[in-house]
Amino acid sequence: MAAELPAEFDQKAANALANLVHRVISDPGLRHTFRNDPVGTAQAAGVDITPIPERLIGMLASLSVQELRLLTELNQTFGDEGLHVKLEDTTMMVL
Repeated sequence: MAAELPAEFDQKAANALANLVHRVISDPGLRHTFRNDPVGTAQAAGVDITPIPERLIGMLASLSVQELRLLTELNQTFGDEGLHVKLEDTTMMVL
């Protein structure tokens, strides 16, 4: 049975966040630069983060490299176990 997304679910922000995790945060080299320059790092990787609330970008940028790695590993594990939602370009874990 498929779960219903809440009416206030922001599909564009969720898709941008998933792309950020998959294409930037999952890259060990980009994790370091993301923490110092999240906007520039995302842009250089071709990820449009403008739909993501600034507060969330700031929170992610404040995480340590190890915490960002853990976020990536959790996302991968949740996906492997089928605990994800399909988005426009990719999938994202469901908590």
